[in-house]
Amino acid sequence: MSVRWWVGALFAVLVVALGVGLWGTVVHPPAYEVRGVLVARVAPGMILVRHDAVAGLGMDRMELMAVIADPDLLDRAGVKPGDAVRLAVKPHGDDVRLLRIEKQRE
Repeated sequence: MSVRWWVGALFAVLVVALGVGLWGTVVHPPAYEVRGVLVARVAPGMILVRHDAVAGLGMDRMELMAVIADPDLLDRAGVKPGDAVRLAVKPHGDDVRLLRIEKQRE
């Protein structure tokens, strides 16, 4: 195989890698880590969290955030109102979706 073939193949691989990178960052918004206090579980699949600032979501410190979640995820975490929590959230349309939640040790 010639050098010209290897250069062409490398170029194709780099173009595909660039496309995958753009897809992951532009089309799929990033997840954000949030620290705060669980205020309430207002529905089986929704919690309210008073949190630190989340610049990526345009939220100041201690605003109240409504987070949509899989009820099983919340049940497994075993969190209750008043618990300090760390969340991974992701915007989804007008909602904020929960990806991960864990209770923080005091």
